[in-house]
Amino acid sequence: SRRTGRPSLPPLDLTGGTKFRLRVWDALQRIPRGETRSYGEIAEDLGKRRAARAVGGGCGANPIPVLIPCHRVLAANGRLGGFSGGQEWKRRLLAVEGVLLT
Repeated sequence: SRRTGRPSLPPLDLTGGTKFRLRVWDALQRIPRGETRSYGEIAEDLGKRRAARAVGGGCGANPIPVLIPCHRVLAANGRLGGFSGGQEWKRRLLAVEGVLLT
């Protein structure tokens, strides 16, 4: 759009998601570029502090992994965790955003 300098995208078709997964995907879209969150932090933000594994399931079921940025979600210990495109691809996406992991 003109205001953000970013191209406008058509609405995402997320009709296959459960209510919880839709909430997870919404939370993922609110993680700013260049920042990360843990699965547990997202679960807590959703009011389900014991649902870190369910958040991981929502990330794994993400139908559009780059537009809904599940690559910004890390394990509690700061490690990469899973990603549908593999850990190396996740590391590269994060590096492009300025996130360098040791």
